[in-house]
Amino acid sequence: MRFPEVFGELVDQLGTPNFHPTLRSALYAIAHFNSCVILSFQEEKEPTVLERCSIINPDRFRHCYVKQAYRLDPFYRAAMENRPIGVSRCGELSGPDFTDSAYFKSYYKDIPLVDEIGLLCPIERGHTVHISLGRCIGSDWFDGATIADLHSMEPLIASLVRRHTMIEARFGAPLDRPAEPPAPASPSELTWLREFHATQREVEVASHVLNGYTNPSISLRLGISEHTVKVHRKRLYGKLSISSQAELFLMHMRHRRHN
Repeated sequence: MRFPEVFGELVDQLGTPNFHPTLRSALYAIAHFNSCVILSFQEEKEPTVLERCSIINPDRFRHCYVKQAYRLDPFYRAAMENRPIGVSRCGELSGPDFTDSAYFKSYYKDIPLVDEIGLLCPIERGHTVHISLGRCIGSDWFDGATIADLHSMEPLIASLVRRHTMIEARFGAPLDRPAEPPAPASPSELTWLREFHATQREVEVASHVLNGYTNPSISLRLGISEHTVKVHRKRLYGKLSISSQAELFLMHMRHRRHN
C-alpha cells in the first residue's frame, strides 16, 4: 500500500459523515484528479450524490445527469448488470463507438473532461456505489501507473465503502449529502504552513493544489500567470522539504490527524 496513513484515516471515519470526503482525499493522493463524484446507484431510483467536488456545471449535472442521462451511463449499466469492471475508463467500458453513443451525444460531449475512470463498489444486489474520477481538459490523461495503483487498492476501497454503507443502513443515517461539500483544504485549514514561513499566496496555492486544481486552473482562479503559480509551488515545496503533491497531501493529513 503506497499511502497507509491516508487509508488509516479512512478506516477511522467508517460510519461517520466524514467518510466520503476522506475517501475523496485518499483517492486524490493516488490519482490527482480534477473531478470526483461518488454516487449511490439503486434500481428504480435516481442516483444519490454521496460526495461531489467537480468542475462539471452543478445545474447540468443535477438536471441532466441525475434526472435522466444516468440511465445511459456505462458505469450505471455495468452496475445494474452486476458486471465486475475493476478500474475502467468510461469510453473503454462503453466500447469503440463511445462518441456515437446516446450518452455521449446527450450529455458527455458537453462536460469538460479529457479522461474519466471509475470504480464500482457493490453493496447488495441492485445497489452499487460508483466512484468517478476525472481529469479536465488541459490536463494529462491518467497514466498507467496511476491506474495500476487504483487497481491494487480497489478491493480495499470496495470493502470499506461496503462496510460504511452497511453501518449507515443499520443505524439509520441518511445517505443524502450536500451537492457541493466544503473544500477539504481551505486556506483557513492551512495555517500550519505559517510555521514553515509560507506566504499568504503560497497558502492559497497550496489550498488549490490540495483540492485537485492544475497549474492552469490555479492561474485562472487566482488571477496570476501560470509561471507565477509554478514559482509559488516551488518555493513552498522548498520550505517544506518536499517535492510532490502527494507529499504535501500527506503532511496535511498528518496535521489534521494531530489536531
